[in-house]
Amino acid sequence: MTTRIATNVFLMYEDKVLLLKRGLHKKIAPGFWAGVGGHVELSDFEDPRALDLSETCYRELVEETGIDKAEIQNLKLRYVSVRKAETEIRYIYHYFGEVATEFELPKCNEGELYWVDRARVFELPMTVSVSTPLAHWLENSEDSEIYLIAVDKENASATILEI
Repeated sequence: MTTRIATNVFLMYEDKVLLLKRGLHKKIAPGFWAGVGGHVELSDFEDPRALDLSETCYRELVEETGIDKAEIQNLKLRYVSVRKAETEIRYIYHYFGEVATEFELPKCNEGELYWVDRARVFELPMTVSVSTPLAHWLENSEDSEIYLIAVDKENASATILEI
């Protein structure tokens, strides 16, 4: 059994959410919609006393969207989801933040980037690992708690727990 740790970032601009339609070439969730993110690099764990995966988020945002750290406001960890999938346990750290402008989105080798109206977000196919924290946050954006999300191994349902 291996462990995979990743980050997933949802950026808001007014009533829009920055989403990535994952490329069909992706091993995990091809064609599904998600936030911007990626795998945590070993170097992100160099100082375990200061484990803050927001730096991973910033790195992935710059790589995939060109949006610089200085342009992002209120980036906060809000959810950690856990799921057993095949031969690995997957942890996803879900962050939420804001930007002051609707950036023009570049081509992305991970898929296609879009600003999606908040009202249309759940018309798009998403895994439960992505839709659960996004739906909960959209209904509770003023809440500052961090939640744990336990996702069943088929990725068909999830339970949100306050930690």
